Amino acid sequence: MSNTRTKIMNLAEKLIRTKGYHAFSYKDISAPLQIKNAAVHYHFPAKADLGEAIISRTIRTFELQTEEWKPLSPEKKLEAFINIYRESKEQNMVCFMGALGPSYDSLPDNMKAELTIASNQIRLWLREVLQEGKDKGLFDFSETIEEKADTIVTALLSSLILSIVSQEDVLQTVSKAIPKAL
Repeated sequence: MSNTRTKIMNLAEKLIRTKGYHAFSYKDISAPLQIKNAAVHYHFPAKADLGEAIISRTIRTFELQTEEWKPLSPEKKLEAFINIYRESKEQNMVCFMGALGPSYDSLPDNMKAELTIASNQIRLWLREVLQEGKDKGLFDFSETIEEKADTIVTALLSSLILSIVSQEDVLQTVSKAIPKAL
């Protein structure tokens, strides 16, 4: 991947995760990078192409992370997963699902498809971790695997948004509560 393409994607991802997909234009990318709008269009002819590329890159990154986490215990896998949200908070960003989810209906179809794939992939992975923890006697909860996984993802995602709105570290509270609930 070219250096310019990577810089464009990095800045666009930051804009999506801080302002929202619909709140920036190619000018918001070209000006800080000191390139022409044409250069952004060269790499991403349409904004939907840029958005799709960012979601796809996020999916690939998650796949690589979860591959690295395979030898870890279910508790350590869960902690590594929570750390993704901590990193977002440290950068004053919401997660990409929290940034794109609210505008799902107004996103281009290619981005909707990728976002749905990402959501399903994250939730499936977490279900597998929870099942592994239950099978090994490490986790004990009364909800179904699906209910617990969705509760965890929802709590983490919304805690980033609530942290911004409340100016309190809601993620810290949530990330302490999740392991206790297992």
